[in-house]
Amino acid sequence: MNQPTGMDLRRDRRRQAMLLAASEVFMVFGFDHANMQVIADSAGVTKATLYAHFSDKAQLYSAAIEYWLGQLPEPRLPIQARGGLRVCLERAAHELLLQNQHTASHALTQMVLRSNRIAHKRWRKRFLPYQRYLEKAFSRWARCPEPEQAAIQFLLLTVGNLDCSNPSAVSKARLAAAVEIFAQVYA
Repeated sequence: MNQPTGMDLRRDRRRQAMLLAASEVFMVFGFDHANMQVIADSAGVTKATLYAHFSDKAQLYSAAIEYWLGQLPEPRLPIQARGGLRVCLERAAHELLLQNQHTASHALTQMVLRSNRIAHKRWRKRFLPYQRYLEKAFSRWARCPEPEQAAIQFLLLTVGNLDCSNPSAVSKARLAAAVEIFAQVYA
């Protein structure tokens, strides 16, 4: 395996600085009102340097979104859904809360709210581990004839929306209410 050189490390740090600066600008101004000069100034690089890394504003925006999606913590959910349904729901809710409280989630939400320029499919992908875990949990209960539907409904109740058209804050109270409702209905 090749070790990164000093030049590689500097390039990676510069790229990260540009992505963070772009994220801040997109959070404040949104995609339409952000411009490459402001982003370059914010990152402490020239506009030419910014364009050397990103061909245009759309590519920079996409790279910033991908950066933050990559920073989201992976949910620590077991492969098997063990224990009672309430325990499984609480585990998923806890991981959703941790993800929502992460800096990356805040950055993504602010960028999307200001710009609404993210592929819905990529945004939804962040919820797939939760959906799969919940499907396994619901499938263990005879009172739940459609585990996939129940998993999606639980996620919708807890996070509000699985696409990026209107991301909303996840709260302990909202999560607790969803757990209670689903535990009463299916367990």
